[in-house]
Amino acid sequence: MSLNKEQRKVTSKELIDHFKASHLSEETIADALNVTTKDIHKALNMEAPNGLMRNRLMDFIHLVWDVRDFINKEIKEQGNEPIEYTYLKVNKENYSFLQGRGN
Repeated sequence: MSLNKEQRKVTSKELIDHFKASHLSEETIADALNVTTKDIHKALNMEAPNGLMRNRLMDFIHLVWDVRDFINKEIKEQGNEPIEYTYLKVNKENYSFLQGRGN
């Protein structure tokens, strides 16, 4: 799944809106996912690494899905239902290129 510039902008806004609704901190998410707060900030803002660095790009894509899932889980634990994302609709397990990486 490849997102163009406008789709990344929409996804970033949705991630940030969900992040705010979750009342989580970047530190909490970073600790849970064993990454840095800088990594979380970049994921929320869809600041992908250069496409020439394929492994780093794949790790970034996977992190975006992990962040989405972590935030959505927190929203659900608060008794709410997260609003559906425009582009990150299904589970990451539905994408073969995300299989076997990370969580």
